[in-house]
Amino acid sequence: MNELNEGYNIEYKESVPKKPSSLKAEIVSFLNSDTGGTIYLGANDDGVPVEFPNKSKQYKEWEELLSNWVATAFRPEVTGLIMVDPNCTPFKISVSAGTNKPYYYTDGEGMNWKGVYIRNGSSKRRASDSEIQRMMNRHIANSFDSEKIERNDLTFNYAEQAFIKEEIKFDIIGLDFKKKKTDQFNNAALVISDENPFVSKAAVYEGLDVVTFRDKKLFSGSVAKQIDDAIQYVHLNNKVQITLGHNGKRIENHSYPVDAIREVIVNAFVHRDYTMSSDIKIEIFDDRLAVSSPGSLPDGLTVEDIKHGANAKRNPILINALDKMNYIENYGSGIRRIYSLYKGFMRQPELIATHNLFTVVLYNMNYKLNSMELNSNMVSIVQYLSDGKLASRQEIQDALDLQKSYTSELVSNLKKIGIIGSEGRGPATRYYLIANDGNHFQ
Repeated sequence: MNELNEGYNIEYKESVPKKPSSLKAEIVSFLNSDTGGTIYLGANDDGVPVEFPNKSKQYKEWEELLSNWVATAFRPEVTGLIMVDPNCTPFKISVSAGTNKPYYYTDGEGMNWKGVYIRNGSSKRRASDSEIQRMMNRHIANSFDSEKIERNDLTFNYAEQAFIKEEIKFDIIGLDFKKKKTDQFNNAALVISDENPFVSKAAVYEGLDVVTFRDKKLFSGSVAKQIDDAIQYVHLNNKVQITLGHNGKRIENHSYPVDAIREVIVNAFVHRDYTMSSDIKIEIFDDRLAVSSPGSLPDGLTVEDIKHGANAKRNPILINALDKMNYIENYGSGIRRIYSLYKGFMRQPELIATHNLFTVVLYNMNYKLNSMELNSNMVSIVQYLSDGKLASRQEIQDALDLQKSYTSELVSNLKKIGIIGSEGRGPATRYYLIANDGNHFQ
């Protein structure tokens, strides 16, 4: 048998443990994981099958036990998530990652908090209270837009204009905002409506950090209006570099690809976790644009999954409505399209996912530092000078804990390529960042 080594999603066990709850916990940890996993019964730690006096009888007993567990031992429902294969040697238990987390094994009636397990490297461990709460919040978030709300007085003036533009009838029932006219609206309707309580924010900063504001803006109203307003705001700050081609033809290069801006902003509103109180944030620095959306990635997706085109719909009713309004093109291909727009560019877009936030960073294609290969210490000097300060070589050296000769070499190289300038002479020389405004390179 040629098996993978025991690890994050592979487990070998010689038999069902004396305490069956241990195996149940192992299964639960895979149900609560992002990838699922496989457990092999009747194999040692190296995956070598164990000899049994009557293998077929033993495997039959395990099959009956596991079938009973699938029906009675786990909550929520796990039918279809746990598959057993007694014809495989060793006995194979395939566990798929579930979408109704947290899963737990039963221990009497009601929720068994002690029965919630998660993967910890190549083993299982009991989930903490905060981890259980996070899984519960994620489940609630994934059903948010279909939940009914306690009001029936919403207006849709902005959305209706978008439908008119697309020559499509605005149909509340057809959009699934309510099942019938006498029903209450759901959350998807609320987000699309003019009364949408969720807002988003944008800020433009001086330099490369958040020390000094140039401008800030708050967007409110229908999610469609906020998308339009946010895109327009970023475009107003999307500077153009004008060059002449070899034939004298005028070439205009935006700091950020127009289509990439649209993709990251639409995705932020479409996939955000509307159960969280934080807002969508759009931050524009001299060298980058960062768009952050509240919530973890839906349905256990990873950053690598997204880069390869995988997708999951956290707000399917909202997505359907925005799709009809022509805000969404080729659903699921947006991130790949963004990377294609940055093909050949030194600093590629970044995707940053945490338990509470998903951020996409686009780099300014016209910003000089983004097109140069700088080592980490040169970047640190740039960041140190990014707030407009004047600093001596000694101050730079002390701040970054560098050697004198090395600091002098780095500063000299940055001067040669036009990143920093200096004023004064001798010990009174002070250095400053020329690149603190992208306009210097247009």
